[in-house]
Amino acid sequence: MDRNSTIRYIEGVSLFCLCVLVGVLPIAHTESIRSFALGIPAFLLLVKMGIRRKWLFLRTPLDLPLLLFSIVGGLSILTAVDPRYSLEEFIGEWGLGVFLFYLSVASFQPRHLKYLLGALLLGNLVMNGYGIWNFFDRGGTFFSYQIRAGSLHSGFGTFSTYLITLMPYLLLSLFFVPSKRARWGLSLLLFINIGALYLTHARGAWVAAALLIGGVGWMFFSRRIFLAFIIGGAAILFFFLSQGTWQHHVDITPPGSRGKVAIETGAARWELLKFTMTQLKENPFQMIGYGRGSFVKKYREFSDQYKGALLWHAHNTFLNVALQTGIQGLVIFLFLVYKILAFSYRQGKCAGTPEVRYFLLATFSMVIVYFVRNLSDDFFVDDSALLLWLLVGVAVRISPGEPAAAHHPGFPRKLEEDPTFEVQKREGRFPVRAQEKGLPFRKYFHGNRLSFAKMGGGLIWR
Repeated sequence: MDRNSTIRYIEGVSLFCLCVLVGVLPIAHTESIRSFALGIPAFLLLVKMGIRRKWLFLRTPLDLPLLLFSIVGGLSILTAVDPRYSLEEFIGEWGLGVFLFYLSVASFQPRHLKYLLGALLLGNLVMNGYGIWNFFDRGGTFFSYQIRAGSLHSGFGTFSTYLITLMPYLLLSLFFVPSKRARWGLSLLLFINIGALYLTHARGAWVAAALLIGGVGWMFFSRRIFLAFIIGGAAILFFFLSQGTWQHHVDITPPGSRGKVAIETGAARWELLKFTMTQLKENPFQMIGYGRGSFVKKYREFSDQYKGALLWHAHNTFLNVALQTGIQGLVIFLFLVYKILAFSYRQGKCAGTPEVRYFLLATFSMVIVYFVRNLSDDFFVDDSALLLWLLVGVAVRISPGEPAAAHHPGFPRKLEEDPTFEVQKREGRFPVRAQEKGLPFRKYFHGNRLSFAKMGGGLIWR
């Protein structure tokens, strides 16, 4: 086997492992498979560097915020309530996530994007199918939150976060896939995802999904159609609110109480928010240590007041970051999120092929709704965070005009480099500059084909 054949074999095995990782990440108790799916590509990347005698870990636009937060997170261990716990969490959560990000950037090949998307779709179909069947098999009903869909995940919260993470890729694919039959299939899978999301009865995820659908509807549909969606959504929302599905109650046992007391979970979260903000106001630069469990270790008395409501952390990713690493850590974390959003949006606008454009804009949407969902809880941990890191790493890898995006003939950097450009130009199927058509930042229908314009000289696809 010659050198080039060996490299292609290594890339194929690495791709298989990443696809397996995408499939098993949402499944609970698959740590051994995850370890192999992470370890094998890492080892093969070292082999590939030895063969090519070249350093393959690439610089990315996220290097600075990742480095700064790693420093602050590491320093939080020194002032942690439980240093050993914070060290384990820092390595196992943050360190592993950053490692997966850089591994994805270094080992993923842009031409393999369709295989990764296929693995995402297959895993999503399995998770939804089992989740819906298991929900009704356990006696779940539409208007009761006592039984919630959790699928093969560790619970309804992580399952809802998984659905929210993948929904942007399903939703935006409807505007980029040319095959009508494929669009119908993707529409059906999206509808199944929305149904499964409702069965989780995770209200924070519902809000994130509403934001996603509303935002995409505003961007890609005419005002009349968008207004119809808003009216229909409001009617559905009113119907379900009238059934009492929006309010969730839980029994708590306060210290000194002779019995259990019922409390609405929204009210409990409000008390948690006020307590957290008070602590941050009193000592904004305090670092109680990395890891969600540091909250209950530091504020045991408050947690015991709401025993039964599971208020063992701040139930908000940003507030947890602020408590664990101080305001300084929160500022750096917000800088990291901003860099991801700015990068994916900017690169999505200038991408030369619809595949790359689709994935980058879907990643931009995914990051927004992911953290909106985590405003009411904190699932920036474990498999939910790892899936985010992997998708962001792939987005950085395939992006045009960046050091991390190795050029490949299948993904031309510029439109004119596409060998089919002249053919598409003659047939009227190539992207046209919006300002040349005199079109505003809106959407238009031409027959059965959707065309849309992006601001600042974006592209219109017919």
